[in-house]
Amino acid sequence: MSEIDPVHGTAAESWGGWHWEPPSRGEHFRRCSYCGSMHPDDLAGEEGWHAEWADQKYGWPHKFYVDILNRSPETLFCISHATHDTGGPSYVSAESLTPEQREIIIRDGMGRDKEIAGWYWFETRAYHYGKLYTAHLADPQISDETKERIFRVSGLRFKFPGGFVSWGPYEEEKRT
Repeated sequence: MSEIDPVHGTAAESWGGWHWEPPSRGEHFRRCSYCGSMHPDDLAGEEGWHAEWADQKYGWPHKFYVDILNRSPETLFCISHATHDTGGPSYVSAESLTPEQREIIIRDGMGRDKEIAGWYWFETRAYHYGKLYTAHLADPQISDETKERIFRVSGLRFKFPGGFVSWGPYEEEKRT
């Protein structure tokens, strides 16, 4: 009998497993290939974030959202795609795209080279939008220091005894 993954259980196994993807789409942090979560080490290394908790549709605080300061705020991103002319001055038609804009569309996952069609909107952005699935804090490869910083900033402390989850308000743990 194989050991169950402490992060994604058997769901990711049937999907082919999960791993940490290198930074992409103009971001500077890694994401989980299965759920899109930020790597806890990358999040813990950031300054100025706070947790915006999602609803507890699974019965526990399973995810929070974060805004991460963009380290290259001058970088253009493809932030929207439309199939028709919206009449607004912000969109660029596929026929009018520069080679650089085409590269941005591909980098940002908004189209493949032969499937670029329609209208695209480009802008810079001050922040990247991330999320952290708290199940990643059950990963034994994540350091106690990383977990402690995430607990402190997010306001909740998690424990994962025997494959179950418990949580409560963050309080400094007393060291003996």
